[in-house]
Amino acid sequence: MNQKTKLPQLPDKAPHFFVRVAFDFLPEISYEELVQLCHLTEKTGRKDKYKALVDCLIKMQWAKIAGLEAIAIEEGIAKQSDKETIPYDPIGQAQHSKALFDFVSHGKASLDSIAVFLNTYFNLEKKGGQRDLRRYSFQQIVIEADEVIGEAIKSLKVWLDKNRNNSDSVIATRDEWLHRGSPPVQALFPPPDIGYLPIPRDLKGGFPSEDIPLSSEYFWTTKKFIDFHFEKMSSLFNTVVKRCVELEQSMTSKKIPLESSSPHRMSFFPMRATKDQQMQRMKIRIWNPVFVFNANKMLEELPEKLLRFLTKSESELFAKLMKYRTFRMCDRGFYFVLANDVFLETTMGINRNDLKLLEQIGLLYNSQIVLTQGDTLICGYRGLMISWNDDKDRNVSIFSVTRVGNELAELVKLQCDDNYINNMISILNSNKINIQLLAISDIQGSTFKYDNIETYNYME
Repeated sequence: MNQKTKLPQLPDKAPHFFVRVAFDFLPEISYEELVQLCHLTEKTGRKDKYKALVDCLIKMQWAKIAGLEAIAIEEGIAKQSDKETIPYDPIGQAQHSKALFDFVSHGKASLDSIAVFLNTYFNLEKKGGQRDLRRYSFQQIVIEADEVIGEAIKSLKVWLDKNRNNSDSVIATRDEWLHRGSPPVQALFPPPDIGYLPIPRDLKGGFPSEDIPLSSEYFWTTKKFIDFHFEKMSSLFNTVVKRCVELEQSMTSKKIPLESSSPHRMSFFPMRATKDQQMQRMKIRIWNPVFVFNANKMLEELPEKLLRFLTKSESELFAKLMKYRTFRMCDRGFYFVLANDVFLETTMGINRNDLKLLEQIGLLYNSQIVLTQGDTLICGYRGLMISWNDDKDRNVSIFSVTRVGNELAELVKLQCDDNYINNMISILNSNKINIQLLAISDIQGSTFKYDNIETYNYME
């Protein structure tokens, strides 16, 4: 490996043909067996038979993305509740229902693709809608065609039952929510053991009546619903892949060993160059659910998740900066630090490269703030009430904290010292801004209590 790059040594050619699949967040799928299968098809010349199986895995990943989104939304809203607060998030609940619907829809679509694959692979000669695992007749043909895959199909009898009245059938659930209704999910407060947005097991009754016990006998938690169905999707897929490895292996005399496990699961997505140029570097983003799901209230759970993905040095750097985070009284949800190299270096020991690192992570971005007469900037227990002698607004360069960064910053205890405040005053004075230094004693809503300390006017 080149010491200047974090990329592993890349192979001369792609080790598999399962393109448009992000393997980083699919640990349930046996990557090594997929690679082995692809190597075997090179020997047997049967690669074309696997197009529908590739489509199956693409749709399975879509299902998982939707499922993770539903889980994160539900947990994010529920975290807003306490003894005195009822969380009401209409957009979040709408997103939760959509994510559930997407999950079962893509799950059923993945089954359709695997049915098309099995029909082609075993030459079952069924056409169009006859190639469907919701059909008992097609299930029986697959069972007769291969004993191993047939046993897997038999074990999924309930899950594949299109006539079932229970949401433990992915096919019946998809059909009900698509053709006759939508996920009948209502918020429960205070959240019981089945969660804030539980999913009814009964498919036919719409919203359950109030005399139905709020227990796991009648409801799923969102996470258990997603886990239950995705485990069955991935189990069936892995069984098919494992069986195909055995069948392909039997067709060639050359044995292909199972690839050793590697932390670098290689994903391939289509990319097109819009002009001729020499590539200098490639930036790869590691799978991180923090930056994928962005529902209204989901950010409430991000600090804990984000901390698991930051290195110790990155988190210490961000904490050092956030100790002195500043906000305008008129916009308390917007943190920033002044973007002055000397100020940052002398006050906090942070240089431009440090800030670029935090920008790449997605915690900061370089911008400007427009200050107006009478604004009050607050940092810790000090306030700086600003004014000037003309009617022009003042633009000051800052590093803004992103929405994700704001959530993480709340975990950092505010500090404030005279050196920091004096440097802030010096920078603002250099922008022809007068400062009235305040001692902040209490902030309530849009008002605050303070005592005047001293005035610092800029000098011409």
